Amino acid sequence: MTSVNNSRKYIPAILIAAFLLAAAAALGMRLLGLDEDQAAPEAYGLEAMTSLERLPYLNTSTFAGMASSYDRSEGNSDGFGYSNFLYEDEHGDKVMLDLEGPGTIYRMWFTGYDPIEANVKVYFDGEETPRVHMLLSELFGGSKQPFAEPFVVDDTKSSGGFVSYLPLPFAKSVKITTNGRGASFFYNLGYHTYSSDTRVSSWQGAEDAAEAIKLWSNPGRTPVVGEDTLATADSIRLEAGASQTLLQVDGPRSIFSIKLKIPGVEPGADAGQILNKTRLRIYWDGDSKPAVDAPVGSFFAMGQFGAYATQSLPVGMEPDNTMYAYFPMPFEREARVELVNDGEETIDDIAYEIRHEKFRGSFRNVGYFKTRFSELQADALDGNDLLVLDESGSGKFVGVVQSLHAKLNQGQVDRWHLEGDEKVFVDGSQSPVIHGTGTEDFYNGGWYFNQGLFTQPLAGYTAFHIENECDSTSMYRFFTHDAIPFRNHIRFSIEHGALNDVTEQVWLLAYYYHHPRERAVLSDTLDVGNAKSESEHDYAIRNQTWNDSSNYQYEGKLLGEFIQDDGRAHTGSSEFTMALESDNEGALLRRKFDQSVENQAADIYVDEMLVWTWHKAGSNGSHSWRDEDFFIPAVYTEGKTSIRIRVVYTGNSSGWNEYRYNLFSLVP
Repeated sequence: MTSVNNSRKYIPAILIAAFLLAAAAALGMRLLGLDEDQAAPEAYGLEAMTSLERLPYLNTSTFAGMASSYDRSEGNSDGFGYSNFLYEDEHGDKVMLDLEGPGTIYRMWFTGYDPIEANVKVYFDGEETPRVHMLLSELFGGSKQPFAEPFVVDDTKSSGGFVSYLPLPFAKSVKITTNGRGASFFYNLGYHTYSSDTRVSSWQGAEDAAEAIKLWSNPGRTPVVGEDTLATADSIRLEAGASQTLLQVDGPRSIFSIKLKIPGVEPGADAGQILNKTRLRIYWDGDSKPAVDAPVGSFFAMGQFGAYATQSLPVGMEPDNTMYAYFPMPFEREARVELVNDGEETIDDIAYEIRHEKFRGSFRNVGYFKTRFSELQADALDGNDLLVLDESGSGKFVGVVQSLHAKLNQGQVDRWHLEGDEKVFVDGSQSPVIHGTGTEDFYNGGWYFNQGLFTQPLAGYTAFHIENECDSTSMYRFFTHDAIPFRNHIRFSIEHGALNDVTEQVWLLAYYYHHPRERAVLSDTLDVGNAKSESEHDYAIRNQTWNDSSNYQYEGKLLGEFIQDDGRAHTGSSEFTMALESDNEGALLRRKFDQSVENQAADIYVDEMLVWTWHKAGSNGSHSWRDEDFFIPAVYTEGKTSIRIRVVYTGNSSGWNEYRYNLFSLVP
């Protein structure tokens, strides 16, 4: 097996020393009886799938992303024609994903491909031979281990979409290609990437998946009960317009199970009013504003249109109609859980059980569980996406439930409202880290959910009916092992219709973990092409190939603002000095660049030590501005107030271009 540029992928002696020091520190913490939970490396792959208890921990060196067939011009050609592949490789195959560094592929979703001829190849760590090479119909056929249920389902079980959640970790790089056969070809490939010093064992295909299979085959199973678990259980009568406290307990503890059983709430029953008018509220550490405030129908992933037997991993309904929530919810000082009846009728005999246990971890890197519920009226051609979450601070996005009423076009069931793409922006970047191909695609379906309702461990389609020429639809999607981290901000939105061109009423519930402190703080900015800024940062460039001004749009908006900026390009190197906080745990280097130039790559050095290769595959000649982040581990930055960065061109493109660099310090 050979690796691309393997000779450059060394671990400097200082990194080896850092690993040894970290191991010694962890051993010392155990010997002293101290908690090391907050410092534990984040689980990946199959282990992450069974580590729900790790969700509250906020790891600043994990980054979520997705490659997809979205229309680069921000139109609606998200999987037709050429299908918006990144480029064509030396074998004549179309490249869908090309990443450098350690990471894990967590979700592969396809639809529309030719079942006879369309294939997929997955190359790991620069190898010339793919470890996965099979027809897509075989991959989703269920008989080719390890691509089998419960991780892999076809369009009959996911209502039009073909989905694989089998994790594919990679140590150095990954490339996924296809021959792209079919009149249409839609794909979403979701992943995590990690700090370059993260040790990852690449996928072999024979990993022990027994624990993950057990969990995923039994969604709704009560979590393991610890020795110091306490349970509060009772039944209550909830008067109309009243609220009642179910639990009030001092911390530090963690709620890990909430169960409710409300008479009359069962699949097929007319329970919409009860589910929509009964709200769950949770308060942390004496706050006067609830961190969780949601109708129970949406909170338990059924949506706004009545009861459905949702069976997802974190929330749902048991066969006896007991609603469950298994999100871990640690709190430091106090928790208060209450039910509120906003309806006009009393509800008798509500049974509940809340389980909680002592929390022994540090709250240094822990987020609090929160929700955001919103009811929106979206108007056709208003130019605004549906806002799921807009939050500052640090945290993880872990799920969304969406319900909608959409007026049908002249009474026809065209369901154009499901053409809207999801878009996720993190940490102030002007470019989305996730850009989808359609609303039903996001919820793991396809072709407007052409196989009807379904429920799966992480996604489902729970309601659809037509009344008075109006489509009522509910859907859910969870991110457990593949949560979306953010370090200072997140903005998550979904279009209503392909061009925000559908009028609809929408209910959205976002689930996330949150800490108000921003972990990524802007420390310095180099404005390339600005003589004063270049002088202040001691900027130097070798083998410059271009120096001029460009006027482009960013991705993420159909009618984005044209922005003019000066920049430079080279086929040699550039270097500059940037300031950062001395009390840092690493840094993020953000580059603004022209992505009409295909497949740009450069080696990044910090104070003359090679960190890793910064590689951006593909191109976009329509919306050509892009922001891209490169993580610099703490071993290169710790205790420093400035670093010297050198960018050495290594790609096969026409050059590396740069218009602006921002450096963010990651702070405790």
